[in-house]
Amino acid sequence: MRNVEVMKPKTAIVYVDNVYHEKQREILARVLSRNVEVRFGNWRNRNNTWIAMLRDFHTLGGEVMVVDSDNSVTEDLPRIHSELRSHPIYTILDEEAWKRNPQHFPVRSRKTGELSINGNTKPLYAYKVYDDLISVLFRGGSIFFIGPKQVVILMKLLELDILNKVERALDSVDVWLRGFITDEVLLGVIAT
Repeated sequence: MRNVEVMKPKTAIVYVDNVYHEKQREILARVLSRNVEVRFGNWRNRNNTWIAMLRDFHTLGGEVMVVDSDNSVTEDLPRIHSELRSHPIYTILDEEAWKRNPQHFPVRSRKTGELSINGNTKPLYAYKVYDDLISVLFRGGSIFFIGPKQVVILMKLLELDILNKVERALDSVDVWLRGFITDEVLLGVIAT
């Protein structure tokens, strides 16, 4: 709930997958703060959860910020957001991942500038979401990929008819293979 305290959104929603029994709902209701709305589902994978979330976001209107549940945002995120809100979609990289191994990020990126917040300078990169097939074959990876992320900010939502087509395409993949499609790939398709 710290993320909600830092960002102070108008609406805070927690999505919890693999909830299929009333006892699970009771436990979650006791654990989670009353300041957030909780939406349960049995989507069975992150991509279907994202599809449900993106559909729900249309009812909210305005900008949307999604933070992975295993991440805590920093106090400077509201200021970073105010500087980057002109972009239709952007992501914030997990700082721990950057500190561990940043070498593979620049392969699909180019540095576009720096952002100075409270005396700290952070690099800004434009990430190539769509990569042509030839280079992906030699390097490995996905043709569509939004990049590793801690936070995803959507200033403009995908039109519902396009979202429906993406969902149908995802649903046509065999259920045993669907788990190998990362949510970064789904978001990469949506971002292009």
